[in-house]
Amino acid sequence: MSELNFLSEKFAPNNLPEIYAPRQTLLSVFDRAARYSTVYVCAPAGSGKTVSALLWLARSGRKPVWIGLDAYDNSPSVFYKQLATGIFSTQPDNEAMKQVLTDPAFSATPVEHMVQLLTDMVPEDGHYALVLDDMHTITSGEIRKSLPAVIRRLPHSFTLLILSRHEAPEEFMPLIHDRNLQIITAQQLRFSEDEIREYFNSLGRFLTPEESRFAYQATEGWAMGVNTMAQSGEIDLRSGYIFDQYFKTQVWDTWEMPLREFCLATAIADEFDISLASLLTGRKDAGAVMEHLSQTNSFLSRLHGDTYRYHHLFLDFLREQLLLNGHDKNSALYKKAAIYYREHKDYSRALRFWLDSGDYKGIDTYLYLFLFENNKGIIADYADFLRTFFARDFPKEAFRQVPALHILSAWYYYLTSHHQEFEEHMDAVYKMLPRIALGDSKFVEYAILAYSVDHRTSMLTKIRQFKRFGRYVKKFTAGGLATNIASFSHNMPYMHRSNLDYTDLALDPKSVEKLDKTFAVLLGAEWNYIKYGLPACFSYERGELDTAFAENDRALKAFRDENKEEGLICMLILHHSILWRQRRYIQARHVLDRLSEVTQSRAQFFIPNLEAYQTRLKLWDGSKSAASAWLDQYFVIDTQHIELFRSFQHFTTARAYIVLENTPMALKYCNLLKDFGKNVRRPLDLAEACVLLSSVYWAVGKKKEAVTELEEALLILQPYGFIMTVSDEGASIVAVLKKILTKISHEDYHGALQRAFVHDTMLAAYETAKHQKGITFHLSLNSKPIKLSAQQQRMIEFLSQGYKNAEICDMTGLKLTTVKTHISMAYKKLGVNNAMDAVLKARELELI
Repeated sequence: MSELNFLSEKFAPNNLPEIYAPRQTLLSVFDRAARYSTVYVCAPAGSGKTVSALLWLARSGRKPVWIGLDAYDNSPSVFYKQLATGIFSTQPDNEAMKQVLTDPAFSATPVEHMVQLLTDMVPEDGHYALVLDDMHTITSGEIRKSLPAVIRRLPHSFTLLILSRHEAPEEFMPLIHDRNLQIITAQQLRFSEDEIREYFNSLGRFLTPEESRFAYQATEGWAMGVNTMAQSGEIDLRSGYIFDQYFKTQVWDTWEMPLREFCLATAIADEFDISLASLLTGRKDAGAVMEHLSQTNSFLSRLHGDTYRYHHLFLDFLREQLLLNGHDKNSALYKKAAIYYREHKDYSRALRFWLDSGDYKGIDTYLYLFLFENNKGIIADYADFLRTFFARDFPKEAFRQVPALHILSAWYYYLTSHHQEFEEHMDAVYKMLPRIALGDSKFVEYAILAYSVDHRTSMLTKIRQFKRFGRYVKKFTAGGLATNIASFSHNMPYMHRSNLDYTDLALDPKSVEKLDKTFAVLLGAEWNYIKYGLPACFSYERGELDTAFAENDRALKAFRDENKEEGLICMLILHHSILWRQRRYIQARHVLDRLSEVTQSRAQFFIPNLEAYQTRLKLWDGSKSAASAWLDQYFVIDTQHIELFRSFQHFTTARAYIVLENTPMALKYCNLLKDFGKNVRRPLDLAEACVLLSSVYWAVGKKKEAVTELEEALLILQPYGFIMTVSDEGASIVAVLKKILTKISHEDYHGALQRAFVHDTMLAAYETAKHQKGITFHLSLNSKPIKLSAQQQRMIEFLSQGYKNAEICDMTGLKLTTVKTHISMAYKKLGVNNAMDAVLKARELELI
C-alpha cells in the first residue's frame, strides 16, 4: 500500500453497519448545528454518538477526517501530530505541509507547527468534516486552551465534529455561538418509540405495539440498549431488562465459540490491527473476522486503516469475561502483545503488556528499552509521555521482583515534583542498590542520575558519597548518560537553577574541581563549559557582574558544535541578564537576537521559557499589556501543583498577576511556588517566592507580613552572599529592605541577619529602582491609603453639605484662593475632578 493511500485510509471513518436506523429527525439536528462549523456531541457511552455522526457524514457528502483519540494522545505533541497528520491526509501532495509535519521540532512546538501547517493549506473546492472522537480522553489544559485558536484557522470548507462523553469545557466556548443548536446531547440522541420500531422493521422483525413500548421503556431509547435488544433476536417481556445480563444471555451466549474466543483474545488491547489480532488469536482470517464484526453490529469499530477497537461497554464486558479465564491463559496473551510492540519499537506499550503478564522476572529487557530508547530531550513532552504510563500504579510484587522499577518511578515523580513519592522510591533504590546492580550496570548509572537530583542531600554531600554508587558501574555511558537520555538543564534558563538548585556548591571554592572527579562523567562533553558556567552563575547572584561576564564568556568559548543547544541557551540567558543589569542595552539586544535565533532554529522547546524571560523584563517595569499577553499564551494554564520544568514560567505567571493587581491569584501562585521551593529544597526558588510575597504584602498595606517574608528570603541567601534574587525586584522591595535595615541596625537586634549583607542588597535594589517601576507599581498606586489634611477634609465636608466656594469663605474667613487650593489638592488626592465625585469618593473611603 502506498503512503498516500495509507494516509487517506488512516483517517477514514468506520463504515456504517449493514443495517441501521435512518433517524431523519436526528440528522436534521446535525444539519442545523453544522451551519456554525462546529458541532459538539456530548452523551454517555453507548448513546450512539459515533453511528449518528457516521449517518450524518454519509448524508452530508462531506469528505471525513476521523481521528479516534485515547488517553495516550493527552499531550500537545501527540495530539497535534495526530491532528496535523489527519489534515495533511486531505492534501497529501502538499510539500509545504509535509515539511511541517516531518519537522523534527514538531514535538517541541506542536501548536505553532499546527498553525503553520494550516497556513500552508491550498484552497480547494469541496467540503470536509474533521471528527475528534472520544474527546473526553483529552484533559490537557494546554490542548484545551489552544484548540479553539487552531480550529479557527481551519479553512471554511471544514466542519468540526467533537464527540465526547463530557459536556463542552469552558475553553471550547469560543467555538460555540448557539448552545441550543451546536451542542447535541443524549436527549436528542435517544431513539423514539417510532424509531425503534423502524429499526426492528429494517432487520425483518415486526414488533407488536406492546413489544415496541417495552423496548422503549426498557432501554429509554439508549442506542446501545436498542442495538443489543435488536441483535438478540427476540424480546422477552417476562425477563425484564438489565443490559449486562441481557447482552450475555441474548447476544453473547448465542455466538459460536470461535468468535467469542477471538473477541476475548483481542480484548487485552485497547486497539489492535490485523497483524496483532492474528498473533493473539492464531487466526489467519483475523482481518475478515474484524470486518464482519464491524459491519454487522456496532460492538467493533475501525479506528483507522486496519486498526480497530471495541465499543467501551463491550470491552468492559469482555475484560470481565477474561478474568474468568484464569491468569495463565491471559499471561500468554499479554506476553505476545509485549513481544509484538517491542518488535515495533513501541517500548512503552511493550513494557505495559509485560507488566500485565505478571511475569516480572522477565521485565528487565523491556524496562531497559523503555528507559534508554525513549529519550525525547524535550522535558515537558517527556513528562507528558511518562504521565500516561503512570496512570495506574505498578503492582507491589513487580517492585519486589524487579527493584529497578523504583528508578523509573523515582524519575517520574521527580519530573512532576511529587516529592513524597520521589523520596519513597529513592529510599527503595538505596536499599536495593546491590540487587539492582546484579541486573545491568546501566540501571545503576540511571540510579546515580536520580541520586544526583535527590533534594534531601546537598550536592557537596553527594560528591563525597559518589563512590557508594560508582563502584557498581562497570563502564559509564560514552558521552554521558545525563545528556543521552535526558536534559541536564531540564530546558530551564539558568544552569544553577535547572534540574537541581546547585546553590550549595557556591559554599566551596573547590566544588567544581570535586565535580570534575565525580558527577562530570554523567555529563560527558557538556561538562567542558558547565564547569565555567556554574561559577559564572554564582558570581552573577552575588552582584559581581564583571566577574560573571568574564566567567560566562569563558564558558561560551568552551562550547563546541557537538554540545547541546540548551547549554548555549543557558549561557546566552546569563550573558543577557548581566548586560541588562549593567544597562548595556545595545549589546544585550544583540545577545537576545542571537538567543531568539538559536531558539527558533534549533531549540524550539525553549520557546515558552524564552517568552517567560522576555515577559519578565517587561513586568519589572509594570507593563500590564505584557502581563495580559503572557496569561493568554496557550501553555500558561491554571494549576494547583508546581512542576519543576515549568517553575520558571510559573514565576512569570505570579508576576503577571501582581502587575494586573489580581492579588488573590498572585498570592496563590506565590504560595504554591514557596511550598514547591520548600518541598524539593530549592533555596533560590524559595527565596524568590518569599520576595514576591513580601512585595505584594507591602503594596497592600500588610507591612508585618512583608517584613517576615523578606527576612526569610534574606536568611536563605545570606550564607551565599546572593543579592540579585532580592535586588532584581527594585522599587517593589526597596521600602521593605529599608524597614529591615532599620530594624537590624538597632542595638537590641540579636537576629542572624547581617547589616552589611542587607545594606548591599538594598543598594543594589535602589539602583534597579532608578530604571524600573517594579511589579507592584500599579498595586501600590491603587492600594496606597489616601490621607487628607484637616483643611482639605473640612472643605469636602462643606461641599457634602451643598455649600459653594464663596459660602465656605464666609464661614471660615479664608480667602477664595486658599479655599480653591485646599479643594484642588483634595480632588487630586481623591483622583476626581468635581465636587460630587469628591464627596462620593470621600464617603466611600470613610474620610467624612
